[in-house]
Amino acid sequence: MFFSYSIDDKKIVGMLKEQLEYMGFETFLAHEDLEPCVEWQEEIKKNLNMCDIFIPLLTESFKKSDWTDQEIGLAIAADKFIIPLQVDFPPYGFIGKIQGLKIDTYYLRNEDVQTVRNHLKDIAIKIFQTLRTKSKFKDDMKDFILYKFINSASYNEGIARAKLLEDFSNVTQVELSQILKATKSNNQIHEPSTARKALRKFFEIHKGNLKDEEYKDIQKLL
Repeated sequence: MFFSYSIDDKKIVGMLKEQLEYMGFETFLAHEDLEPCVEWQEEIKKNLNMCDIFIPLLTESFKKSDWTDQEIGLAIAADKFIIPLQVDFPPYGFIGKIQGLKIDTYYLRNEDVQTVRNHLKDIAIKIFQTLRTKSKFKDDMKDFILYKFINSASYNEGIARAKLLEDFSNVTQVELSQILKATKSNNQIHEPSTARKALRKFFEIHKGNLKDEEYKDIQKLL
């Protein structure tokens, strides 16, 4: 994922990047990911060309930037999948026909950092849902999330990825067994209370495909 944004909005984009990385996505944020002394314009262009998903943050500052419209042009030319984040205005110009994800400015510009962070968690989930239902990557999203869930390496990853499982209703028996095994064996998944809550809901939905003992055991764990 490549973020296009004004430097004025770097804190907001940084928090969104954090949430998406907890979910398992790889992201590029120029002010965080550029190495010292590199030719930054070429490095930005290289990372834009390498990305699959282009995410512009449409704030008033975005239009004032010397580079953001050029980045949009490059993304269009390279046929990237674009998810505009609509803050102060809707998508315009070359991306004017693309439906933007609306971000509530009340929450985004709230003085309470946790309020902002919680809103951006919701936006990250909406980005995931857009990819799962409307993008050219939709057929791969379940395998992607399942792999990332099994390999969760922190509480934050376990929480974010457990929540994403709620979006999948057509889980095969093999996939259900993998999720069950990972939940039991990976404490980064089964220890955080928020992840346990999401997983209790998930296994309740799929209890008909579990043996009675399996369901009882997982309920005790969670």
